Amino acid sequence: MTSTAPLLLRLQEAETSAGRAAGYCWLAHPDGGRFCSLPPGHDGDHVDVFRGRASPTAATGTRWREDVRR
Repeated sequence: MTSTAPLLLRLQEAETSAGRAAGYCWLAHPDGGRFCSLPPGHDGDHVDVFRGRASPTAATGTRWREDVRR
């Protein structure tokens, strides 16, 4: 039996690469399942305009700030 960890890691890296290649910031939301869909290098909050919208016609979805704790 083989581990699926390498496969899951490759899938995650592929998803991140695809999001960035499409022109998105693609920073992952701390709770998972959402990614910033603003252009790279934007100012202010991160926003996933595709997921987390209050309704299908809402302009924005989930909004969050990057964790600056170190």
